[in-house]
Amino acid sequence: MSRATDRGAASLASELRIEQALFVLLAFLLTAFGLLMIFSASSIEALTSADTGHDPAFYVKRQLLFMVMGLVVAVIIALFDYHLWSATLMPVIGAVVIAMLVLVLTPLAGADAYGATRWLAVGPIHLQPSEFAKASVLLASASIIERWAYGIEDLREQWMFIGGLVLLPLVLILRQPDKGTTLIICIMVMTLFFIAGMPLKLVLIGVACGLGVIGFLAVFDSYSLARIQMAWDPWKDPYDSGYQLIQGLLAFGSGGLTGVGLGNSRQKYSYLPMAHNDFIYAVIGEEWGLVGTIGMLLAFVTLVYLGLRIARKAPDLSGRLIASGSVITLGVQMLVNTAGVLCLIPLSGKPIPFISYGGSSIISTLVLVGLVISVSRASLNALSSSREGFSVVEGSSPRGFRVIEGGGRTTPDDLRSERDFSMAYGSGRVTTNANGSRRINLGPSASDRLRGRDTGRGGRG
Repeated sequence: MSRATDRGAASLASELRIEQALFVLLAFLLTAFGLLMIFSASSIEALTSADTGHDPAFYVKRQLLFMVMGLVVAVIIALFDYHLWSATLMPVIGAVVIAMLVLVLTPLAGADAYGATRWLAVGPIHLQPSEFAKASVLLASASIIERWAYGIEDLREQWMFIGGLVLLPLVLILRQPDKGTTLIICIMVMTLFFIAGMPLKLVLIGVACGLGVIGFLAVFDSYSLARIQMAWDPWKDPYDSGYQLIQGLLAFGSGGLTGVGLGNSRQKYSYLPMAHNDFIYAVIGEEWGLVGTIGMLLAFVTLVYLGLRIARKAPDLSGRLIASGSVITLGVQMLVNTAGVLCLIPLSGKPIPFISYGGSSIISTLVLVGLVISVSRASLNALSSSREGFSVVEGSSPRGFRVIEGGGRTTPDDLRSERDFSMAYGSGRVTTNANGSRRINLGPSASDRLRGRDTGRGGRG
């Protein structure tokens, strides 16, 4: 049975490696497809603009530079255990992002564009701090929810984290105003609470309250109100507010089933504004047709699915929340953009992760990818440690083997580790002896025998 246990852990590790490899491959393919479409959608605009030096590859070169920067950051994140980012450095990361969000609102560094102040402009550097706030709020939320799930009683410290690292960034982002990013982050946070065990009813109430607040604020914002009205009827003002939406719909209509061919878009010839950014999905629809648009959606669905499978195998609740939150953020942002371009919801100005042009967007996207890989690497390390720590021999146990190492640790950190390991890798109780070796006990604990089924809080796998 020792060999059977080892084979089970080896099989799980092999499965996780395959999922990790597929996740990285799909992220790479989406990024490469994004570079291809940015060049196709922007080449005419760049060729005819003096600001770009009449270089048709201007935008794709810049995107490639930002992609390399994002890749370096993602590799650094992936190489270190995610607890470094979600626990040790989480307050520092949150403070830096909040400082950037505050600077955006000052005349010193804020850059106005399209009715909002969202960019931090210092010399030639233009960053959108709200893009990086998604990762910082994710890390803070994962840490807070994990403490809640384990019953940490220091409520004052909890509320300080909630107010300073979650609510304050949301308020600053909403102040820009950037309702799209606020909505994406709110959905991500409420989803994390659901994964951690909060009833679906309360999660839906939280989402509804968030939508209600954003909708209430939009009514008193003429720019946002105009976007809402144009989403329902862009032909009401076809030469002004509804022009971009109409041109996007014409692009989809021209594409038909299989598209007009890569590089053959007509709408990018100065008909469709922001063709390489917010409306790149319309260019995909024109050049690749219905097949291409659905194919991109399926690629995102697969990416999210792989990310959730990686999350299920995470060694603790924090890892499950970080991996799940990362892919959910990517998926929700993609839906917000595509639904807006298709006039299903008001335009939000949010780019498609991996695909749309934008330095902050591609860097923040790859940061989330790096977090998922960090979780999967930690899972593989935990599996490797568990295989080395199991010490069993053939015996008279009802299950066919008996554990020969005993003695469990009693520190809170070890108890949490044992609980998370048990939840992730099997139904048996896992305890650890004084030498650091784990053992499996498939029978109920003494407390379980007294109280029956465990009713404590836990996380959804």
